[in-house]
Amino acid sequence: MQDAYSRQDVAKLWTLATPEMAGYIQEELNDNTSRGVVNKLSNVSLNQGDLAEAWREGATDYATVAMRFAITDVMLDKATGKVVEGDPTKIEEATELWTFRRDQGGSWKISAIQQA
Repeated sequence: MQDAYSRQDVAKLWTLATPEMAGYIQEELNDNTSRGVVNKLSNVSLNQGDLAEAWREGATDYATVAMRFAITDVMLDKATGKVVEGDPTKIEEATELWTFRRDQGGSWKISAIQQA
């Protein structure tokens, strides 16, 4: 997911996320484009992942995973490649809650991401 986001691979994002989530991410990418910036993510490494909760609603399964990961997150000027936000030499740690959804035994897709 992080790789597809960083590469602005909208088609890939639509295969990994629910339509609602993919639409939200695409809007964010479009906003970045209109501002002339691109968000580059690198050095992504999962440090810990814990199942926070899982449930079923009808034929749909949900699972929320608390993920602690390392990442380098910078915003670049699209025209010049210059850093406008973040530090390309710094690996930061982040914790997020990712909720996955699976309809009738199908593939798991990301349906929500929350900062923790």
